[in-house]
Amino acid sequence: MTLQPPPLRQSRWLAATTIAFFVALLFTGAALYRDYGLTWDEVPTRELGIVAVQHLVPDLRALDSLRAVTGTMYERFGPLYEILLVRAEQLLLMSDSRSVFMMRHLVTFLTFYLAAFLFHRLCWRRFGGGIALLACVSLVASPQLFSHAFYNTKDIAFLTAFVGAMLALDSALTHPTWRAMLVHAVTTAVLLGTRVIGLFAVLLTAAGLLARRPTRRTLVQLLAYSGIVAVLLPLVWPVLRIDPIGIVKGAILASTSNPYTRTNLFRGEAVPASQLPWDYVPTWILITTPIVLSALFVVGTGVVVAACVRSPRRSFFEQQRDVIVLSWFFIPVVGVVILRPVLYDGWRHLLFVYPAFVYLAAIGMEWLSAMATRRFAPARRRVVTAGLTGGLLLGLSPAIAFMVANHPLEHLYFNRLAGRDMETVKQRFELDYWGLTYRQSLEYIVRTDTARRIRVRAANYPGMANSLLLPERDRLRLRFTGSDADADYFVTNYRFHPEAYPYRDEVFRVRVGNASVASVFRLRPAR
Repeated sequence: MTLQPPPLRQSRWLAATTIAFFVALLFTGAALYRDYGLTWDEVPTRELGIVAVQHLVPDLRALDSLRAVTGTMYERFGPLYEILLVRAEQLLLMSDSRSVFMMRHLVTFLTFYLAAFLFHRLCWRRFGGGIALLACVSLVASPQLFSHAFYNTKDIAFLTAFVGAMLALDSALTHPTWRAMLVHAVTTAVLLGTRVIGLFAVLLTAAGLLARRPTRRTLVQLLAYSGIVAVLLPLVWPVLRIDPIGIVKGAILASTSNPYTRTNLFRGEAVPASQLPWDYVPTWILITTPIVLSALFVVGTGVVVAACVRSPRRSFFEQQRDVIVLSWFFIPVVGVVILRPVLYDGWRHLLFVYPAFVYLAAIGMEWLSAMATRRFAPARRRVVTAGLTGGLLLGLSPAIAFMVANHPLEHLYFNRLAGRDMETVKQRFELDYWGLTYRQSLEYIVRTDTARRIRVRAANYPGMANSLLLPERDRLRLRFTGSDADADYFVTNYRFHPEAYPYRDEVFRVRVGNASVASVFRLRPAR
């Protein structure tokens, strides 16, 4: 049967809707980026970029000295994105911390915006415009990812680069020209310049190309691809010029090990990060993703697996697009399940697999649409398709409603599988592990306390870091102390401490649902 192109009017309507979506997303990000707090990672990752830009590690002796003090922290992550952020900071002549981190939040969102655009192109090549748009809507309507899109520089940069590499790989598989391979090599170098586990994309490239065309030309292209990546890598990861083998080896080992020794709250128990159960990451994905997408993901995965069983030659050697995306999601997740590395709270380390998750959910959308419209005449299929689209948006509506009601704390989204209400979730899983709520707490203190010096004790590091987002005149009024005896206020985000505190005078709280996720306690009478 020959597929007929969609009517011209419908194509124009879809194109206009797609443009409207991306324009709305851009304006939404531009309106919201100033609202987010500061996380545990933002100051240290900025320092990584400063060290690279200022060339503070010029030789092996300096690198060894730094290793003796900080371990391999400096070389664990590719610095490319942090270098770009620091360069932007210098170009704009920024010196105030508030302006610096606001700029970083805006640029990080724009990076995520690029990821959404690249993801749309990847889906468009597979599904066409309609489902590609729905897949993008689903990606953006995932509260945890949307929140991370403003401040999680490491994982958002890597996610964007990975989507770009997969799009370039898809082009190289479809049209294996030297130009396509060059573009893919450049995107791969950028990917490795953000995180060394981008080597996973290199393995997918080799497997996909050799399975598709096991010829001498393919081998030559792969060798050229590898050579270009090797030449470009020191440009995007400057410290590799000093000790390339040692740094790459250390970064790979660090991706499966971590010096973190604290506990993670998981299903109501404080579990050592080195002893996490096998289902830690799958559970976090399941409870922080809109349920409708998880259901569609199961359907889509089943469709791909069934296609592999029915027609292995076509799936693995002729049209590998779906199998590559299946591998993109499952190999990292299964690897974590088997290796059980040390992880921080949540699954942000694996955010780069989420576009693959949504892509597989889009296959589920396509299959359900085909099943639903098969029984109807062409005149009614548009109505059925509209109904299915409405059903998807209805399924996403609880997540979207949470995002609107709880902005800028979208990262605290959990679906009903995590617990019947937020107070239950608070006792079972860590909530504000990033520390973003401290910004609201500190803003309350400087807004309501007129003293020239305000002494504050913070329960953990982000309580101090978030002062960098305050206007300078307020920032200079704060003094952080290490004990209650020297403090006027105690601020907490309840990390490592889901139970109530013994302090009596709670003057401010941040609530999500029926749970307090941050509190300010006055320790001394107002002066």
